[in-house]
Amino acid sequence: MKTLAIYSLKGGVGKTAAAVNLAYEAAASGKHVLLWDLDPQGAASWYLGVDAAPEISAKRVVAGKEALGRHVQATEHDRLSVLPGDRGYRDWDAQIHAAKQPRKVLESLIEPFSESYSLLVLDCPPGIGALATSVLRAADRVLVPTVPTPLSLRALDEVLEHVGDKKVGKTRVTPFFSMADRRRKMHREMIESPPETMKKAPKTFIDYSTHVEQMGAHRAPIRVYAPRSRAAAQYKALYKEIR
Repeated sequence: MKTLAIYSLKGGVGKTAAAVNLAYEAAASGKHVLLWDLDPQGAASWYLGVDAAPEISAKRVVAGKEALGRHVQATEHDRLSVLPGDRGYRDWDAQIHAAKQPRKVLESLIEPFSESYSLLVLDCPPGIGALATSVLRAADRVLVPTVPTPLSLRALDEVLEHVGDKKVGKTRVTPFFSMADRRRKMHREMIESPPETMKKAPKTFIDYSTHVEQMGAHRAPIRVYAPRSRAAAQYKALYKEIR
């Protein structure tokens, strides 16, 4: 099983939309996919039809007293399941810090899912803490949505610096341009002449789009309700580049 994390230091960069749509594209390609919604807000879970989130105790999970697998829910999309977000996830950082082997907490929780799934997608909350560091260590690839602005690029630099400081190892950090508005000169120029940190980014970028905003109204991945839209094509192309 491969683990793909969608992570950003900043909020509001299209992280959850990317997690949901890339998980859907992977499932549509034939993979058995689990999306683990690590964000206490549970937006990814809600997009995938979860109305009532389970009560998950981060303390009990980290201590090995509560099995995460019992909380997995099937979605109406073939081969795509979700482990819903929960407000109890706010305690992750503290519980990981308190664990006997904090570096191995997330990896040990992920491992059992490899029996049932070929891809695990982690929708991560913003910020840098113990959970984020664990994600950076455990994931095979970390996708970082980056808006074509100096502030978003500064946040990407902080992520890369954090990875270097922690000597994460196997993790591949892959930024990609997200919420790009090509009507804006700055966005166009940055896409056409990307900074050094974006030189190895996928060619595909995600436009700022009303179809992305409509995910909340439809509670579904974009290709379900707007299969011919540019946004649907972009997420499909992005998945093909990073799979």
